[in-house]
Formats: sequence, structure tokens, C-alpha cells
Amino acid sequence: MLKKTGDKLAIVFLAAFACIVIFFPLDVQTQFNLAGGKLAENRIIWGNLSDGINNFGRFTKAFPFLMGFLKVGLLATFGEMLKHRRKSGSWVVPSLLPRFIVWGITGMVFTLVFALFGMGTEALMRNNLWFSCSNSTCNDILRAFSTSLFQNLIFAYPMMLGHEWCNEVINRKKFVGGAEFLASIDSHVWGSFIPKTIIYFWVPAHTVTFLLPADYRVLMSAVLSLALGFILTIKVKKGA
Repeated sequence: MLKKTGDKLAIVFLAAFACIVIFFPLDVQTQFNLAGGKLAENRIIWGNLSDGINNFGRFTKAFPFLMGFLKVGLLATFGEMLKHRRKSGSWVVPSLLPRFIVWGITGMVFTLVFALFGMGTEALMRNNLWFSCSNSTCNDILRAFSTSLFQNLIFAYPMMLGHEWCNEVINRKKFVGGAEFLASIDSHVWGSFIPKTIIYFWVPAHTVTFLLPADYRVLMSAVLSLALGFILTIKVKKGA
């Protein structure tokens, strides 16, 4: 009975999240004010629900770290719950709040990293330090692929390993040293499977992500985090 109730609540959560994004009720009004050295400030207002997607984009642009925390925190934590549901049959994940906070902080890091690699790749292409195309469509695809490639080769593995360490600390309820942590991880998973997911899943998936407007990239990454949790669970079951 509890499993079925949890399954229904999970469907309600996903539907509610989608509705909130599509019909996002809050908008941002930028007020320019030169007094006190402030050039501009954002004022939160009620927006038009029929323009919810654009409201969502403007709100994300005005409050990038807050939205990065909430988007990744909510969806990636749901991905952990989905993974736990498939492995144990229960939606109840131990220490859920600390896991949510870790995912939220990861979302804030994503906000920085996406901008860093996005603008960095564009600068490389503009200054003839990386490949570029004369055709605008070709150039957009090449830019998205190159940004995804740089980000995943440089950032993805350390981020995943760091998140795994945070999980280990939460599970053990104590600080875990580097040598102790490295001795506890599965060498096949982290030496073979995770690198393969970076090349075959994350690079193509984030190529699509970087073709999106900047305000929606962290949201897409959060959705992909949920998808990766599902893929990792299938891998565990097949290997069982």
C-alpha cells in the first residue's frame, strides 16, 4: 500500500514540477537606480501565467544561484529516491535533507561551471584558439559540442567523485578521509563505467543542453541528473 502511495506521489511531484515551470507565476521587474552606486535591482512581481516559460527564464537569470539550488536539489534528490525505490522497493531515503542540500549546492556549482565553460569556449572560438564554422548553424552545434566536451572532460569526473564522497560522509555520519574513501569505492564503476557514461551519455546530452538558452541549462542538467540516476540503477540490477 505504501509503495503504491509513494508511486502516485512521485507522479504528482513530476506533474507539479512540470506545471510550475510551464506556468511559472513569478516574474522580475528590473528597476534602474543610480543612487548609492546601485545600477539596477530586481523586484519580484506576479507574472502572466500564459507567459510562464519566459517568466521562469527571467527569474532564473535574476536569481541564478537560488534557482540552481532549487532545480537541481529537487530533481536530483528525486532521482536518488527513484534509485532507492528500484533497489529497495521503498521511496524513503535515509538522511534525505542532507542529500537535498548537497544536490542544491551542486546545482549552484553547475550555475558557475556552465557559464564558465560556455563563455570560455565562445572566447576560444572567437580568438581562433579552437575550431569554428562559417555557417551559423554549424557553428552553434560545434560550440555546444565543444563546450560539453571541455566541461565533461575537465569537470564531470571530479564532480561525481566529490558527490560520492559527500554521500559516503552522509551514510557513515562522520568525516571520511581520502584514503579511506578511495578504498571503499568500486574500482570497476569508477575506473570503467563512470568514464564511459561521461563519453557516451553526458557529452551528447550536454551538447543538447548547450544548444538551449542559458537560463534553461541548469534545469536541463537537473533533468539529466535524474535520468543518470535511473541509468545507474539499471546497471546495478543487470550486474546483480
